[in-house]
Amino acid sequence: MLIKLIAVDLDGTLLNSEQKITTLTKEALQKAAAMGIKVVPCSGRPFPGVKEYLEELNLADKNQYAVTFNGALVFNLSGKVLVKELLNYTDLKYFYDLGQKYDMQFHFELEDRFVTSEHFLNYFMSRESWLTRMPIEVTNFEKIDQNIAFTKGMFSGSPDRIVEFLKQLPQELFEKYNVSTSDPTLVEINSLTASKGNALKELGQTLGIASEQIMIFGDQRNDLSMFNESGFHKVAMGNAIDEIKQKADFVTKTNDEDGIAYALGELVF
Repeated sequence: MLIKLIAVDLDGTLLNSEQKITTLTKEALQKAAAMGIKVVPCSGRPFPGVKEYLEELNLADKNQYAVTFNGALVFNLSGKVLVKELLNYTDLKYFYDLGQKYDMQFHFELEDRFVTSEHFLNYFMSRESWLTRMPIEVTNFEKIDQNIAFTKGMFSGSPDRIVEFLKQLPQELFEKYNVSTSDPTLVEINSLTASKGNALKELGQTLGIASEQIMIFGDQRNDLSMFNESGFHKVAMGNAIDEIKQKADFVTKTNDEDGIAYALGELVF
């Protein structure tokens, strides 16, 4: 199997339950890179929260790439933006009003920070800030610049509340935007054209890499756009949701059992 690019989700895929890259996974990805294969993180996280893991893998040079904010921005590791799919103030007001209607904490992401009008942050929003290494700016909604462009909107709450909230949301939201979840405590909303699958396909075209030469790894709903793309070699983690596993060509071991390393050993090396 000729693979030129390996795309890996972070949470639940590259990272184990302790938010770490295991030794075997690190060695496997470094071996792939030594073979000339691009290793590309594809995450809902922002650039700073992705770059540190490429640095840990010793792959943080200007010829490496990262798909961030669920595909809203694609960077090379020098910080140059290759793909940009942003949202505007009209989108923001729509999301904010939904949060008010259903009593959900809402925040949105710029390239370098979260912004929210919530003065009493819940644990889930605080945890997301810590995981992504992004500060939170608190401001009144009326003070937000109406010329703003942002990467992603997010609602946070307990897993039970998120399940209930998803059922309450109007169908038009799903028709007009890319709605996904990377964690049971979050609902993430991107531009309809912003997705990991679209971004990865566009990156492949930019680099002259065919879809058939791309292998993807994922586990959650925000990875579905990659698993819906034709041509990719699709690997579901053992801990993936059923919908991901059903679309996969291969189901590997879990993120706590070196699933990436196992699949690369079976399929690539």
